[in-house]
Amino acid sequence: MKRLLCATLAAAFFALSAPVDSSAQGTVFLGGGVTIPVSDYGELANTGWQGGGGVLVPVSDAGITLGFEGFYGNKNHETDGNKTKLLGSLALVGMQWGDPEGLQPGVFGGLGFMRRSFKSESTPVLDNTSTSFAWGGGAGVGFPLGGVNGWLGGSYTSGLGDDNFATRW
Repeated sequence: MKRLLCATLAAAFFALSAPVDSSAQGTVFLGGGVTIPVSDYGELANTGWQGGGGVLVPVSDAGITLGFEGFYGNKNHETDGNKTKLLGSLALVGMQWGDPEGLQPGVFGGLGFMRRSFKSESTPVLDNTSTSFAWGGGAGVGFPLGGVNGWLGGSYTSGLGDDNFATRW
């Protein structure tokens, strides 16, 4: 599975490095925030944190972008000493519209991989790690913020393995 993940990331990098338009300018982004576990995962894990970053490249004058994102997060559980870490990467498709000098609403979605690592100090026999396909999507609004652009939004990401885990960021 690690080889497949590495090959996918390499393919995404080379696909994004292809010239789209000489005036096209890519965007590098970093972010982070609170994660709220939902579904069955929400019954086990507490609210945690997640950070990530990536690259977006415009592919049309209509505001459509392609890119990729990597993320890492950590959540404690109801039982002391139990912890889940999520590490993943998604290939993204997004769209933003509006005034570039003002507010720009946007939506995005992606497919990729997520690796979940569970560790238990109280019951080490339960420790396990699994990797699965993942999907995610979200919406938000971009806005000018000094010499850079800000983004305020929310997203939902879910693993598609046997032990489904989902998180909102």
